[in-house]
Amino acid sequence: MSTAINATCPGCKKVLKVPTQWVNQVIRCKFCNMAMQIKPNISQPQSSVKTNQPRQSSKAPVVPPVLAGGRTGVPPLPVVPPVPMNHLGAQSVTNQFGLTDENYDPSYSSKYRKKKVSWFVPVLVMFFMGILGVVVVMAMPFLKEKLKENSGEVVASNGDGKSKSLDKDGPAVDTESGKASGKSKKNNPTVSSTLPFPRRALVVSIHNYLYANPTQYGLMVQGMKNIPAITKYLTNQMRVPQNQIIHLSDAAKDNPAPPTRSVVESTITDFLKTSRKQDHLMLVFVGHAVENDGQVYLAPIEGDLTDPASLIPLSWLYKELETCAAHQKILVLDVCRFSPTIGVERPGGQPMSAKMEEVIKVVPPGVQVITACAAEQRSMETDGEPLGVFLDGFVDALQKGVQGQIQKQGDNIPIDKLFEATVKNVEVLATEQKFKQTPKMYGELKDNGAEFDPSEPMPPKLAITGLKPVNKEGIALVKSVLEEIGTPPVKASEIDNSIRLEYLPPIADQIIKEYAKADGPETDLQKNVKKARIELWVISNLPAPADIKKEVDDKRRIAKVNLNVLKDGYRAPANEISFKAGIENDEKEVARMFVNLQEALEDLKKNEEMKDAESKRWQANYDFIRARLEAQIAYLYEYQSMLGQMRKELPPMDPKIHGGWKLAATAKLQGDSAGKKLAKESSKTMETLVKTTAGSPWEVLAKREKFTTLGLEWQAAK
Repeated sequence: MSTAINATCPGCKKVLKVPTQWVNQVIRCKFCNMAMQIKPNISQPQSSVKTNQPRQSSKAPVVPPVLAGGRTGVPPLPVVPPVPMNHLGAQSVTNQFGLTDENYDPSYSSKYRKKKVSWFVPVLVMFFMGILGVVVVMAMPFLKEKLKENSGEVVASNGDGKSKSLDKDGPAVDTESGKASGKSKKNNPTVSSTLPFPRRALVVSIHNYLYANPTQYGLMVQGMKNIPAITKYLTNQMRVPQNQIIHLSDAAKDNPAPPTRSVVESTITDFLKTSRKQDHLMLVFVGHAVENDGQVYLAPIEGDLTDPASLIPLSWLYKELETCAAHQKILVLDVCRFSPTIGVERPGGQPMSAKMEEVIKVVPPGVQVITACAAEQRSMETDGEPLGVFLDGFVDALQKGVQGQIQKQGDNIPIDKLFEATVKNVEVLATEQKFKQTPKMYGELKDNGAEFDPSEPMPPKLAITGLKPVNKEGIALVKSVLEEIGTPPVKASEIDNSIRLEYLPPIADQIIKEYAKADGPETDLQKNVKKARIELWVISNLPAPADIKKEVDDKRRIAKVNLNVLKDGYRAPANEISFKAGIENDEKEVARMFVNLQEALEDLKKNEEMKDAESKRWQANYDFIRARLEAQIAYLYEYQSMLGQMRKELPPMDPKIHGGWKLAATAKLQGDSAGKKLAKESSKTMETLVKTTAGSPWEVLAKREKFTTLGLEWQAAK
């Protein structure tokens, strides 16, 4: 009986009986067709009779040979005749077990063995491709309409199977005849949903006021709410066409414009007068308002809250809204804005007075007015909602839109539902942070009978109007003045406090000539003014202007003053003892800053008698820098006092809400009497400068500094 060995195929793992004469030759598995080479493995021989031989693991594919008769040892391998070659030059393997391959190539590797094909992934891909194809086919009509809409053409169906091409800025045009159609909605019962909605919106937001407290714009960070989010969701959710919405603001990133009184009034007038009877309007104003002698005024960017002549009367705006022909008119007033952790850097942000609320309530017929807060409340800006709690809630309501309702062109803007959602959002935020703020809504919609009419031309694209040509000579004068006396803010602020030259009031030609720069040698007074200006920049964290950068850098290096001690706040400490020790070190650093500022002020005082010999320009420069030095020293006294308070006792806070404290600005100084005296002298000089340089750049700079508060107080912050 011939001998055989058991071998396990490394591919399919099945046991094969292989004649011993095939050892050391290449064969193929009859089950999976995998090529392999059998090698002997020394082990106990067994009979070729079928036994319960255990299956070998794939790691040891060769099974010991089995000998007839059961003798032990490794039998001598018989001489195997040469295997015939096939037509490819490879050995032909043929045997009684079916392990044959007429075309076997010995270079064949197991990595080329035939693998099982899985159809799961291709089928899954084809399934999703089919779904995508169905979606694309179904969406094609909508996409075509959108393309026409974006190119200035929209389509309406007149119910007879023929389509009408409707230009955004013109009447309906029959696509077959090319003639204009004057058919109204009544003659066109089926109107395409792709037609633009008769809605318009104007958002006016004012932030870096010249003479009033700044207001926040919101963080321009992905996922954070900000002013541009209002216009975004008015378009996406409220279906206001993009060419019928505009944002007028000094802080706008795309198209900033000076929201001066003339520009705000002109843009609002144009917005209301160009509206049609079928239009639905929303006007949003974000900024300051003040009540004066029983009247309410809105503040433009250059508005002086103490001077009604520089402000916009609410009565004027109400009259313009009343005479507007639009079907729906909504006014949103986010006024009385205030941030506790920024404080009152300049006037503005006081609580809404009872008289202001009473005046706002008297709404013209057909106008709906929403206010951000009620009497004795403020529209709060918080660390978590820098846009303001009201606008944060309003934007959230806009973003979610009207749930479960398909808006149609003839529908009103769902202001009732938006207001209801906003109130709930504000209530949640206010309750969490333990303050009261209740938005209010006054007035009712007056139905003027206007219906949506797609044949009526759309209003012209909204634009900012009232812009005046830039006075190049005036701008040149301002630039030259700032090169001589430009200083950093007294108190570092999280909000941009820089002056935008294009937002300044125009300067008369007479003023330009009167304060023109004169050539001549630099006097001692002028040198001391420059020295004082350098010292003000030395203690600022802001980069110094190019013309004095070298001197400022040299002074900072010599003084070795740590500017990081002038912080706007502190985090709650883990170790109060070491924290207060650090506060004491900060006090010492601040004390070092006084030395050079005091010296510069004394040098200026010595030059006071020389002032009359100078030109009007340098007289104004002298007064401004001296008052500015006095204000800076007064502020350092106040800051030093706040550090002393912190070292004595940590200010109160709610650890569930807050994580530390910030220094908020306030009008009343709490510090050293020397600082209070300097603050009064500075304010008096600035006030005199405002009067004596009326209409000039010094008036603007001095008035801005006069309104800047120097007091500080600790406020709990997140």
